[in-house]
Amino acid sequence: MNGFQLQQTVSDLEDGWRVSHFCTTRLGISRKMLVSIKNHGDITSNGQHVNVHDVLRVGDQVHVFFPEETPAPDMVATEGELDILFEDEWLLVVNKPPGMASIPSRLHPERSLSNYVLGYYRKQGIPYAIHIVNRLDRDTSGLVLFAKHGLAHHRMSLMQKSNELERHYLAYAPGYVPAQTIDQPIGQTDHSFMERMVRPDGQRAITHILNSRPVQAFGQEMSLLDIRLETGRTHQIRVHLAFLGHPLIGDTMYQGEPLLPRQALHSASASFLHPATGEHVRFEAPLPEDLRIE
Repeated sequence: MNGFQLQQTVSDLEDGWRVSHFCTTRLGISRKMLVSIKNHGDITSNGQHVNVHDVLRVGDQVHVFFPEETPAPDMVATEGELDILFEDEWLLVVNKPPGMASIPSRLHPERSLSNYVLGYYRKQGIPYAIHIVNRLDRDTSGLVLFAKHGLAHHRMSLMQKSNELERHYLAYAPGYVPAQTIDQPIGQTDHSFMERMVRPDGQRAITHILNSRPVQAFGQEMSLLDIRLETGRTHQIRVHLAFLGHPLIGDTMYQGEPLLPRQALHSASASFLHPATGEHVRFEAPLPEDLRIE
């Protein structure tokens, strides 16, 4: 089998557990994923096939064979260079340049970051589909996380839902923007499929401006902002800064000054517990040249 594999030894506390309970509780496998393993993968104990109702004993060696993953049939693999910040059997961390979409679209099925990652997987013989953890707007640069396989993606998704995945952004806004928390709902505008706005019937959105440093650029005073997202709505930082009356430099969709050819927003770091080891990890993407404007 070419799919992901996972091995664990049954401990004293797990003696007498059924295979299904061991897989969902100890290994963190979702019930939906367990059904897929039953139908298209395998589970063995001490080298012998077991079913999910079998009972395990202390010291048993449980080996889970996940189904082989295949990308979506219309997903195009694009060859090209990737700026890889970190890689192991569970994660791929990439620094996305501005001007590149995170995922393909119907009108642009090639040359997104996900297409390049699939091309890299094919070249390296990595037998997995694409599991993107955090998406960035086309003109936002910086750190993007990919889970290597379904189990890693499931564990990362749980961390996102429990706010255990901490993401920091750097942004430039005109004038002085004090550190603050913006808790304003965001929804789609009535006139545009793409554009968002603060509106009372929108989804709750929380943005923390942790630090604001005054800088001089383009002959005017600006604020370099360190921002942490608590939620992840479309265009959240851009909409919240525009709501404050300080739209990001270059963000013409939200009336930002066209001093740059794109919005001055960069995904700078992510920190979380590694989905396999439980160790705290932190990854950083350096500020690109076009945003070194001080």
